[in-house]
Amino acid sequence: MNQTEQEILKIVQQRLIRMTHGEHASVVAVPDDCDSALLRMLEAFNDYLAERNDARAFITELAAGNLEVPPPVRNQIAAPYKQLHASLQHLIWQTKQIAHGDFKQRVHFLGEFSNSFNSMVEALAEKERTEKELQEARDQVKHLEGIIPICMYCKQIRDDEKSWHQLETYISNHSEAMFSHGMCPECAEKQMKIIEELKPVA
Repeated sequence: MNQTEQEILKIVQQRLIRMTHGEHASVVAVPDDCDSALLRMLEAFNDYLAERNDARAFITELAAGNLEVPPPVRNQIAAPYKQLHASLQHLIWQTKQIAHGDFKQRVHFLGEFSNSFNSMVEALAEKERTEKELQEARDQVKHLEGIIPICMYCKQIRDDEKSWHQLETYISNHSEAMFSHGMCPECAEKQMKIIEELKPVA
């Protein structure tokens, strides 16, 4: 092995050391009078190094949260990260759907994050259900607000269509209230007097 070839192997070794330390390594220049076997090795090394550098640049952007950078084409080193990139882009789409009220979205590809994400979506869905029920309750209460026309004699209530209804019927139709009939002490006393008056004289 001549001195030129030894120098080339030394450069390749230095590039490999830089790569193992996570540093950028540039391709190795191929001399014109290179041995054919060494030439093939250098070409393969440079192809791998170029693919590795492209993958590293893409992964660095991905780690910084930049999903706008397109993944390198036909790059097997970056293949798992390209899948992660696609999954994260789909996750962005899902979060936009949730923001528009689609609480059926679920994530299944990110382990414990998926559990936390899905729990958050379920909590948001429950919050929306609760708010909807609360609004419905408020709307019902509004039916019993304001001035209610009531007959001063029979106590029937007039509705918006000018029909008259018994007090119990009107409130039952406009709320969740139910009635249990009884007698106040004054009415009980009056009714007892009437009953006593109707009793036949012995």
